[in-house]
Order: sequence, then C-alpha cells, then structure tokens
Amino acid sequence: MPRLVLNNTSVRFKKLNPAAFWTRLSPHFSIHDLSKSGLSFKTDFPVSKGEKVYLKVFFSDGNAITLKGIVKWRKELSNGSNMSLVGVQFLPFGKNSDYNDLSSLNYLRKLLPSTHVGSQISNEFNEHLE
Repeated sequence: MPRLVLNNTSVRFKKLNPAAFWTRLSPHFSIHDLSKSGLSFKTDFPVSKGEKVYLKVFFSDGNAITLKGIVKWRKELSNGSNMSLVGVQFLPFGKNSDYNDLSSLNYLRKLLPSTHVGSQISNEFNEHLE
C-alpha cells in the first residue's frame, strides 16, 4: 500500500478503552507517514502494541478526520529522547459503529496518490510488522 510523507500534518490520540473514555487527547505529534490503511507518528506518550486508539488527524489544508486503529508496532528512537515511532493500522471502514466513517476513507482517497512514479512513498510501516 502506498504511504505518503506529509509535511505539517499532525495527530492527537488517546487509548480506546472504557477507562480512558473521559481522557483528553494527547498533544499534537507529527505524522511520519500515512496511507489508507494506517499511519506512523512519533510520540513520547505511553502506548503499547495491540492497544486500540482513537486518532484525530490534522492536515495542512485545515481539515481534520477522526479514525480508530490498533497499534501494530512501537520502535524506541535511539536519539537520547523518550520518543518512539508508533505504527497504527486503521480499523475497517464502514457503517458499523465499531468501524471508521466512510467519509474519512473518501478524504484519504482524495489526498493519497495511487502508485505513481515520483510520489514520496515510505515503506517503513510494513518493515516494522512482525
């Protein structure tokens, strides 16, 4: 799946479980890359592989979409900070209340290129999957 590296795009998130229902969203974190099936971002907030998360993605055009996903990997960065690179796979899109809204998928389809030569595509997401 093509992944796009976007500038000035950020995400706020929180864990998607009953205990975190009233928890506020995290601060903004920069998105590393994005596709129709998932994204990766740098964070210093605690989140573990297998956890479901609620995401609000902010784009440079002023639009924002909300998504639900599951953390598929987390890689500690070796730059002396507490930051990690986290990969999230989106839950399915559809009309079921557990699914992501189809309008978010339609926005991603407009934003993301199909496989074109010259697109800035990162394969890093899939490289971290076990």
